[in-house]
Order: sequence, then structure tokens, then C-alpha cells
Amino acid sequence: MGAEQSPENSGGLRAIWANTLEPVAPLPWYRRVSPKLMAAGVVVVGLATALTVAAVTGAGAPPRHRILLPEELGYRLRMPGDGNVQAVRGDYQRKLTALSPYREVAVAGYGAPGASEATLTVIGLTGSFPDPQREVLKYFGRLGNGDMTEETVTEVEDFPTGPLGGQLMCAVLVYPSTTQTTCVWADGNTVGIVVDRTGESRTEDLAQHTLEIRAAAEVEAKD
Repeated sequence: MGAEQSPENSGGLRAIWANTLEPVAPLPWYRRVSPKLMAAGVVVVGLATALTVAAVTGAGAPPRHRILLPEELGYRLRMPGDGNVQAVRGDYQRKLTALSPYREVAVAGYGAPGASEATLTVIGLTGSFPDPQREVLKYFGRLGNGDMTEETVTEVEDFPTGPLGGQLMCAVLVYPSTTQTTCVWADGNTVGIVVDRTGESRTEDLAQHTLEIRAAAEVEAKD
């Protein structure tokens, strides 16, 4: 019989590794993870970082708006606050509670130059309104606990909102002693209510006028 081969010669390099008495250190974690998994982890971390930065800085969020009622709207001028304006303002100011979505309220009456009283009331509400459609439906009593309780709501119709988006709805409100055409717009930060006290406007005409009022009164909020 020939000379017995040593373990070191029997299997070449493989045998040397297999028969070594020295402990073999485990591979580092980054050598055990597939390159694809590592790349995916980098992407996830990057997205998480970007989302955190956006949450803190507001980057990528739509601009916040608020309502500032000007001294003039079209051919109408802002009038001194009469009893109607004061009553409406007081009603909404009472709603500025900690649990209310409203944070600011602006109310003004507008009339033709030289007129003694306003024929148009504009109410602007600034706050947080995650569901704009709910705001307009609530105003016209289309949801439980709506704002309107004493009138008959007729000719309810949705209208295009233009570049500011959100929702726009108009209707004719019939009270026991008067009729008023009213339009309401709502988006994430504002609710605007335009009331023709004469009740003479058609809903489609007041809707167009409301878009003009909104373009003049809804401005980007400056922090």
C-alpha cells in the first residue's frame, strides 16, 4: 500500500479549510445581505427621511389660504356694519371655540356706491376643513345638524369652482319674510358664503359673481 495521504493533501485548499483547527470568523452582515436588499433599504431610508422633512417643513403641501375681505368687490363698496352684518358676525364669532374648525371669521356687507344699505353679505371663514363637500352640504342643511334651520332650500345646484378648486354650491333660501340667493364655496382652508339679500339673482349668476369674489378675497396665508 502507498503512503497514506495527509488531510492537507487529500482535498487541496478545500481540505485545508475543512480540517483547520482555527475558528473561522463569520462573514460581516454587509457581506451576508444581498445587494438588492441593501439597495431597497437605502431607498426606504431615503423615502422616510424625505417624508420626515416634508412633515416638519411642509414641503410639497398645498399652500394654505385665508379670507381677507377687500373694501371693494366689483361695482359694490364695503358698507358700515349694519344690524344684519353685526348679527351674522356675532353668530360666527361664538362658534370660534377650541373644538370648532373655524379659526378666523370675516363678515362684511357690500352695496352700490351711494346706497344707504348693503344688498350683498359676504362671510369668510378660515380654518381646517378636510371635507369641503361636507361644509357646503352642512350649510344648506343637507346633513344632520346643518346650519340652516328656518328656511326652505330650493334650486340647489353645484357649480364649477375654477382654479382654486374645492366645492361650490348655490341655492335659493326661502324664509317666512324674505328670499335670498346664496352660494357657498369650501376648500381645505376656507369657507366663503355669499348672500344676495334681495333674492333677485339667479343661482348661476351669483355663482359667477362668487367666483370673482373668491378670487379677490381668498389669499395665500403668510406664516
